[in-house]
Amino acid sequence: MSEPTDNIPQQGSAADANLGLGDVHRQTEEARALISRLTERLRKRDRRIALLETALARTVLMHHVWASHLERKLDRSSASSTPMQPDVQGLSGGASTSAPGPDESPPGVIVRLPHLTRTLEALFDVMREYWSDWDPERPPKSSTVARAIDEKLGLKPQANGEASRSAQTFAAALRPDSVSELDGRHR
Repeated sequence: MSEPTDNIPQQGSAADANLGLGDVHRQTEEARALISRLTERLRKRDRRIALLETALARTVLMHHVWASHLERKLDRSSASSTPMQPDVQGLSGGASTSAPGPDESPPGVIVRLPHLTRTLEALFDVMREYWSDWDPERPPKSSTVARAIDEKLGLKPQANGEASRSAQTFAAALRPDSVSELDGRHR
């Protein structure tokens, strides 16, 4: 008769338990290292998000400050009832061009400005180039206009190849309201 082997310890099972325990420790250490790396990446990402939020808040604040400044300036200029001179002095400082007579007036809008900056002059040039004779069925792309503004003003494009944000803002400002309403863009 043979004896039951239930109470006899098996020799291979202790070695297998030690190997299994070693695997568990190794996997635990790998998991801890992975958690540590992911936690550090999460901290860095949180810092980047905080910096971006700060930059965005500053940009919004500067936009509101600049818009308020321009609104006050516009209110002051419209409040003064003194008529502006009919001549607009260019950047050269010496040459003045008088407004064309009634028979010579070019198509468009006549605006009397107290002065003309290089930036405004460049924006007007781009506006004339892209929006003077545009096809209502195929208006110029905002990205094309923005790139032209970047080139005219010497602005650097964004790292991803898009036009600078300033140029994109200027291009949106130059875009006729009728086009913006047709394609569903809102201010």
